[in-house]
Parts: sequence; structure tokens; C-alpha cells
Amino acid sequence: MANPTDVPYARFRVELDGGEVVEADGSAVRAASGELVPSLTVRMPVGRAHALAHLLDEWVLAFRLHPDKATSGADRLLADALESVAAAVGEPGALRCSSRVFGDVTAPQRLAAVEVLAEREERLSAVQRFAAIDAAAHWLGEDAGDELAYALLGAVCSTDATTNHAYLALLSPPGTVDAS
Repeated sequence: MANPTDVPYARFRVELDGGEVVEADGSAVRAASGELVPSLTVRMPVGRAHALAHLLDEWVLAFRLHPDKATSGADRLLADALESVAAAVGEPGALRCSSRVFGDVTAPQRLAAVEVLAEREERLSAVQRFAAIDAAAHWLGEDAGDELAYALLGAVCSTDATTNHAYLALLSPPGTVDAS
């Protein structure tokens, strides 16, 4: 074989004692470069996902990976996504972290606002969507921060309608705002 990625497919699955499962099922994902690459599925308890989010974030900070590094933004985004989803499904530690950082804006509200941007602002990368929504959520937790949160979303969104939808997603109970 000339290409080391030309490996005959074999289903592979490892189940760990803590409930984690790592599996290769032959599927592929499109990498940031656009190339189709083999994928792995990792399943874990939400508490473990929360701990992994902190570990990944600390790893990036410990080695001072700068934002201009190709994987630094993706690693931070993965850490943020793990933390947000763990909080969205009610993991107590992730909820505590989320409330410390974002005040009254819950993880499901932030994820709903990220979804609004994903559907309406295709020009934004996943990192840009998370950064904008997390920053707006942070402003909402400050005194008189509503205007700054709205202004930030207005600067990021290409239409007033998208700005309004994203802002409402941050303020509304999860599942009550339609992104379309």
C-alpha cells in the first residue's frame, strides 16, 4: 500500500469501564481542509464530557497554542461544545460553570442562538458563531449589557431579522424560538 490511509475497513469498538465507548464504524467526516477522513465516535457520560472539556481547554492554555494555530480554535471550540452540551442536558458541574461565566443565560439558550447563526449566517465559521454568542451571553449577564449584547449580534449578523432571532434565542426559554 502506497497510501497509509488505504487500510482495509474493519469495524472497531472499545467499551471502557466508565461507560465510555470508542468506535470506528467506517464512516467519514469532512475535515477543515475539505478532505474526507475516517471518523471515530466517542460516547461518554456527561460528567466525563464536562471533565474532558476542562482538560482540553487547559491543554490548549498550558501549551499556549495561539489562535493563529490551525487546531487551537478547533480545540477550544470542541471544549466549548462539550461543556455547553453537558450543561444543556443538565450535568450539575457544567451547569455551575455555565452560570458562573454566563449568568442567567443557560447552555440550551446559547446553543439555540448558535443554531440560529448556523442556519442564517453560513459565512460564519463554527468558532465565530460560538464566540459571538458566548460574548453576547456574557454581556447579558452584566448591568446594562443588553444594549451591548444586541450591538454585538448586530455587528455579526447580516440582517436585522437574524440579529433579532439570535437575541431572542438568548433571552427565551429553550425550544420557544424558531430559527427560521
